[in-house]
Amino acid sequence: MYECRHQGGSISSWRGESLDSLAVYILARLGIALFRVLPRAAGAALIGALASVFYRLDRRHRRIADVNLRIAFPSLPKRARERIARRSFRNAALNLLEISRLPALSPANIPRLAVYDEVEGLDNYREARRRGKGILYLTGHFSSWELLPTAHALYGHPLAFTTRPLDNARLERYLSSIRSLHGNRVVPKGNSARTILRELHSGRDFGILMDQNTSPEEGIFARFFGVPAATTSSVALFALRTGAPVLPGYLTPMERGRYRIRFLPPMEAVRTGDKERDIEVNTQRFNDVLERIVREQPESWLWGHRRWKNQPPENPQDLYALSPGELAAFLRRVRP
Repeated sequence: MYECRHQGGSISSWRGESLDSLAVYILARLGIALFRVLPRAAGAALIGALASVFYRLDRRHRRIADVNLRIAFPSLPKRARERIARRSFRNAALNLLEISRLPALSPANIPRLAVYDEVEGLDNYREARRRGKGILYLTGHFSSWELLPTAHALYGHPLAFTTRPLDNARLERYLSSIRSLHGNRVVPKGNSARTILRELHSGRDFGILMDQNTSPEEGIFARFFGVPAATTSSVALFALRTGAPVLPGYLTPMERGRYRIRFLPPMEAVRTGDKERDIEVNTQRFNDVLERIVREQPESWLWGHRRWKNQPPENPQDLYALSPGELAAFLRRVRP
C-alpha cells in the first residue's frame, strides 16, 4: 500500500494536527469570549490568579526569567527577582484581557483606559509628524503591548505593524482581524521589508517590536544590559533607507488598570558614511533606549523570553545552562 504524504507527514497525522489546531482555536475563542463579557475588574482578577498558578507550575520560564534578571540586575536579591518575575508573568497574561476587549473600545471610551503622558506623550509624536515623513515606531513587549497600537489609532493615529504569525492559522487570522478593527494594519513578519519601505516612503507609520532574540543571520550582536544580544537590525536599516524618524513608544501601567501612553523624543539615524558602522551604531542606540525603559519599569517587561539565547562564538553558547557562579563569572568578564 502506498502512503500518501502531505508536507512530510501522512494524511492521518496531518488530520490529527488539524484537529489539534482546531481545539486550540476553539479554546482560545472561548477564553477571549469569557474575558470580553466579564466585568473588567473581575477579568483582571481572574487573569492575575491564573498567572500566579502558571508562574508556580512553569519552571522553565520561571528559570529563564531568573537568569535574565541575574544578567540585567546581578546585584538584585533573590526575593526582588522573584517579585519582578511574578509581576511580569501577570503583566504578560493581561494582554489576553486587553486583546479580548479591543472590539469594545472606541474613541469615546479609550480615555478611560489609556491617556497620553503629559510630558513624554503626544508632543513627541507631533514633533515626529512635523518632520514630514512616515514614523518608524520602536517598541517592545512592555506592559499591555497589544493595547498600544489600538489606543493610538483610536486617538486618530493609525499605523501598520509586524507580528510573528502563529503556527495556528485559524487563530492567527482571528487575532489579526481583532488587531485591525480600529484602522491599524497587521503585516506578517517574514517578507515584510518591501511593505515597510513602501509605507514609510508614502508617509505612513510603521511599528516594530525590537526587544526579542533573533538569529545572527537576521541581525547583529548589540549590547543589552552590557551583554551581547542578537538584535534585529531592521529598525536601523529602515531608518537609514527612508530617513524616517524613529519614535520610541510604550505603555506605563497606572492605578486601577489604566495606562499612560508614552513617546520619547524622536530619533534621527546617525550617518557615519560607513553603512555597516551605521547599522551597528544605530542598532546599539535603539537597544540603549529599550534598556532604559526596562530599567524604568522592570515589572512590565517580558522576562520569560530568552533574550540572550544566541551569543557570539567566543561566549558560552547557552547562558541559560550556566550555574549561578558560572554566569556571574561570565558577566564579570564580558561587561566593559
